[in-house]
Amino acid sequence: MPAPSPEEEKHTKTMPPSVYFDIPHLYYLPQYQPVYDELTRHGADCTFVFYEKPEADLLHSVINQYQLPVKWVKDEVAALELYRTDKPNWVIFGNDFLGLTQLDKNVTRCALLFHGSGTGVKGASLSPGLGEVDVRFVSGPARLPIFRELYPDVKLVTVGFAKLDPLFGPEEQQPKFDLAELGLDPAKKTLLYAPTFYPSSIENMGKDWPKQFAEYNILIKPHDFTLNKKRYRHQLKRLHEWEKFDNVWLARPTDYSLIPFMATADVMATDTSSAIFEFASLDKPVIVCDFVRLRWGYRGPLRFRLRKRLDASTEQYQDIASHAARFKDLKGIVDEQMQQPEKLRTRRLEYAEQIMGQRDGKVAQRIVDFRLKDTGLEGKTP
Repeated sequence: MPAPSPEEEKHTKTMPPSVYFDIPHLYYLPQYQPVYDELTRHGADCTFVFYEKPEADLLHSVINQYQLPVKWVKDEVAALELYRTDKPNWVIFGNDFLGLTQLDKNVTRCALLFHGSGTGVKGASLSPGLGEVDVRFVSGPARLPIFRELYPDVKLVTVGFAKLDPLFGPEEQQPKFDLAELGLDPAKKTLLYAPTFYPSSIENMGKDWPKQFAEYNILIKPHDFTLNKKRYRHQLKRLHEWEKFDNVWLARPTDYSLIPFMATADVMATDTSSAIFEFASLDKPVIVCDFVRLRWGYRGPLRFRLRKRLDASTEQYQDIASHAARFKDLKGIVDEQMQQPEKLRTRRLEYAEQIMGQRDGKVAQRIVDFRLKDTGLEGKTP
């Protein structure tokens, strides 16, 4: 192969770095967006790799709304082929990816920016396959000893949680809802109910529970799967029943980000979601609904499946929130937390420092600074 000409060498050195974001599910996007915005400010060439889904209209709507640069793949096999063919400088993943070992690490490096806080209540953040990335961006120091033991060959960089950056910027720029525009009462305090899809509290909430909470606005932000997957249509049916109450506003499918909901709410109720730690890091009260519904395959002697799904190492942090053992306990706890939001403040802030790390609106900046300055990303080409 002939040596490159001086003109080609100059072009190679000045080419902007290329970064691909692997996005098999829409709910990965809020964690990526602050990093994407920061990368583009530095002139990087960024691409979101979306996976083809039945809810294609929804994905196209979001993509068009934010004018995202996109390539489409059918599945992980096709995504791997794309990364091997296009040879981006970096691919950023939000979870496990089976083809990591098949990428040419001399050309393409891999970073993990986990889609949840990385210290949620589920065990996905500890998957063995995550040991194949080159760099893992970690929110806070609490899990570093576990990660070091599980992934000794991965460079761990503690930066904070990028998804929350918009919530720590100037007050006037925070993405809050206009409650009046949603048909709610701005004079009332606001409860955010943010259940996950499984194990979920949705099935065990009272059928007319918004009526019992009439003195509050209620924002309901379910998991993306509840809104868009046929398997959870029974949950969606319940949500639409609750939506009929005057004090309720239900997220639309295009409301993929929890950020504006957290910015607007005074108190959040959730269940087995990493949002527990995200909301608490804003120094706002969290209530965990322990009354989740379990499938038969997770009950009795098969309960070990639930323990396997959840992350036992987070149990020491569960007192970051108040807990409702039964639905009938929820109203009293919500009232208490609305009236005394400072009750668990000391613990919230202590755990937020350990779990979510720096909360200053500059997490994406630290991530990009690491890539651009410390890893030879600038000008690196195949």
